[in-house]
Amino acid sequence: MSFEPKIIKANVFKDSRGYFSEILKDYGFAQINMSWSLGGTFRGIHAQRLMDKAMWIASGKAIVYAVNLDPSSILYGKVISETMEAGDGKVFFAPWWWGRGFLALEDTTVTYATTDVYRPEHETGISYIGLADIEKDLERVKAQLLVSDKDKAAPSIKTEGTSENLANWKRAGDDILRDRSMEE
Repeated sequence: MSFEPKIIKANVFKDSRGYFSEILKDYGFAQINMSWSLGGTFRGIHAQRLMDKAMWIASGKAIVYAVNLDPSSILYGKVISETMEAGDGKVFFAPWWWGRGFLALEDTTVTYATTDVYRPEHETGISYIGLADIEKDLERVKAQLLVSDKDKAAPSIKTEGTSENLANWKRAGDDILRDRSMEE
């Protein structure tokens, strides 16, 4: 398993009718989700224990983000981003301890494949506030920025106590993985 987010380049077969793309195979996905967002919408940064996620753009254009949420990692707080658009063949894959989100640069449909089903008790999130790479991108859509109340209320990665809460969240996920491996 990769320990950092990566771009998987899918094969895209184009002809006069449009294109066909075999997005992913052999990644063990359990659930596929889709969201549609108005241009200027920011969604994230969210993560769920044990839910690796692959994201691609079905229509429109977006900047997709991953933020390392593991305080024990030297990469804690690191932001990785990729501008993606429909038909480019890019799939943004991030392991579960990397929070994910995106900024819709125009009306955009994002599709997600996840390695586990959604479980609210496994969810965590942080705000984009204090993440300079993301804040810089948000300046591009400042006049039309749309953010949910839930995302507005999320703590900054720099807020006192956030690092400890994320460490506990990550440790609980590691414990679940260890218990599962002992059962096998």
